[in-house]
Amino acid sequence: MQTFTQYSILFLLTAIISFFGAFLSWQRKRVKGAIDIIWLMTSAGIAAFCVFIASTYLTPENKIFWAKMEYFGAVCLPVFYFIFVLRFTGKDKYLTTKKILSLFIFPAITFALVLTNEKHHLIWSGFSPINPETNMIVYYHGFWFWFGYIAYTYILMLIGNILLLKFIIKNKTFFKRQGWIVLIGCLIPWTVSLLYLLEINITPGLDITPASIIFSGLLLIYSILNRGFLDLSPIRATLVETLHDGIIALDPQNRIQDINKAAISYFKIQKKNVLGTCIDSVGISPNMLNVLKDETEDDTEISYNDGLKSFRIIKYPIKNYYGSRLIVIRDITERVKQTKELIKAKERAEESDNLKSAFLTNMSHEIRTPMNGIMGFAELLKEPKLTGIEQKEYIRIIKESGARMLNIIDDIICISSLETGHIKASFSIVNITELVQSVYCFYKPLAIDKNIKLILINNILEQDSKIKTDEKKVYSILNNIINNAIKFTPSGCVEIQCTNKQCELEFSVKDTGLGISPEQKNIIFMNFRHGNEFINKNFDGAGLGLSISKAYVEMIGGRIWVESEQQKGSTFYFTIPFIPV
Repeated sequence: MQTFTQYSILFLLTAIISFFGAFLSWQRKRVKGAIDIIWLMTSAGIAAFCVFIASTYLTPENKIFWAKMEYFGAVCLPVFYFIFVLRFTGKDKYLTTKKILSLFIFPAITFALVLTNEKHHLIWSGFSPINPETNMIVYYHGFWFWFGYIAYTYILMLIGNILLLKFIIKNKTFFKRQGWIVLIGCLIPWTVSLLYLLEINITPGLDITPASIIFSGLLLIYSILNRGFLDLSPIRATLVETLHDGIIALDPQNRIQDINKAAISYFKIQKKNVLGTCIDSVGISPNMLNVLKDETEDDTEISYNDGLKSFRIIKYPIKNYYGSRLIVIRDITERVKQTKELIKAKERAEESDNLKSAFLTNMSHEIRTPMNGIMGFAELLKEPKLTGIEQKEYIRIIKESGARMLNIIDDIICISSLETGHIKASFSIVNITELVQSVYCFYKPLAIDKNIKLILINNILEQDSKIKTDEKKVYSILNNIINNAIKFTPSGCVEIQCTNKQCELEFSVKDTGLGISPEQKNIIFMNFRHGNEFINKNFDGAGLGLSISKAYVEMIGGRIWVESEQQKGSTFYFTIPFIPV
C-alpha cells in the first residue's frame, strides 16, 4: 500500500526540478562544465525521486529498499560537484581519467555497503517503527555512514567551496556572479544536511536534504534562463590568460579589477597580487599611464632592454559598472616595423626611379658628347685645304671620342650583366706584382701629362706574388680606382700601395684631389648613385666604375671602402683573399 503526504509532494517536486535543470544544462552541453552539471542534477533527481517513492510506502521493507536506491544518486552528488568546481575554476589538469575514477572509490564502497547492510550494519545500525502521523522511519547510522560517507562528502565539498571562494576573490569583475551562484547552490543543501545530522529537524526521521536541492535547482534554472549561466565558460586559463593581447579592467578610481599575464608582462609589473591596487602604484611607465587613464584610444611606445615596443590601446566600457572600463593592450611592434619598412621600400623605389631617370639623362649626355666629336671632326676631315697637322689632330680627337664612347658602352653592358647575375668569378694563377706594375705603367704617361706624381709602393714579397684570383676583375678594379684618382686630382700625387695582410691582400689608392663629402661616402658605391650629381660636369665619364668595382670585389670575396676629407683627398681601399699557389 502507498499513501502521499505533503513531504512526498515536496520530494517529487525536487526530482522534477532537478531533472529539468539537467535538461537545460544538456542544451548547453558544449560549454565546459555543462556535462558535470548534467550528472550532478541527474544524481540529485534520482536521489529525490527514490526518497519520494520511499515516503509513499507504509511498510518498513519497502521504505528501506528505496532508501538504499536513494544512495545510488546521493553518493555521486559530492563527486560530481567537486569535478564541476575543478573544471569551473580552471583546474582541468587534475581531471585525468585515473583521478576521476579514484574519486568514485569511496562512493562505490558506500553503495555496496548500503546494499548489504543487513550483514554488517555499517550504514544503518537500526530503524525505528514507522510514525503513523508522518509515515516516517528513523534511521540509526553506523560507523561507515559517518566516516566513509559523511566525512568523504564533507571533505570534497569543503575543498570545492574553498576553491570557489578563491576563484570569486580573484575574479573581481569576470564571472564573479557565476561563482556566487555555484557556491550558494552548494551551501543550501550542505546547511540543511548539517541540521539533519545535528537532529535539528521538523519531525523525527525527516531528512529534507534531498528536498533542499529544490532551492539549488531553482537557482540554477533561474541563472541559466536569466543570468547567462553556462552561456560562457569562465575558464580564464584557456581564454583570457592565453591571449597575446594584454587585458586589464579598471574601476572608476583606476584600481585594477582584473589583469591577465600578457598585461603583467607588457607593464613589467613585479608585484604578485595587484588586484584592488591603484594603477599608479604598480610601476607602469608614465607615458603608458597617461594613455590608460585617458578616455581616447591611442598608440604608445615603451622602452625595454631589447628596444622600443609599440602598443595599441583599445578601451571598452564595462556594462552595468559605470566608470569602469576594459582595456586591451595589443602589441603592434611588428606591424609598425613592417609599415616603416614598407615606407622605406617605397621611398627607395621612388628614389631608384628618379636616379635611373637621372642616370639615363646622364648617359644620353655622355654618349652624345663623344658622338658629336666623332661626327663633327669626321665632317671637318672632308675639307680639302687641311694641313697634315690639322688632320692628325682631328683623327686623334675622333679616336679619343670613339674610345670614350666604347668605355661607356662597356660599363653599361657590365652593369647590366652584374644586375642579371650573368658575370661570374673565374679564378686562375696570377702574378699580382706584375699585374699592379702593368696598371702603374699604363697610367704613368697620363699622370705625367697632368703634372701629377704617380707613386707605387709594393710591399708584397716575391714568394707571395703568385696567387689564385680573377685577373680581369682585379685589373678592372685597379683601373677604375686609379683612373678616378688621376681624373679628380688637379695637382699633387696619387699613391698606389699593396700589402700582404696574411689572410688577404690589401690595396689602397691615395690621392690629393677634391675629396668626398660624408653624404657621398654613404652612396658612392651604390648603383645609380655614382657621385656625379655632386661632381663638376667638367669631368667626363659615366661614373659607373665604383659600382662595378664594388660588385667585382665582393664577387671574389673581398671588401671595399673609402676614407676621405673634402679638399684634402681620398684613399680607396679594397682587399682580395690571399690564396697562395
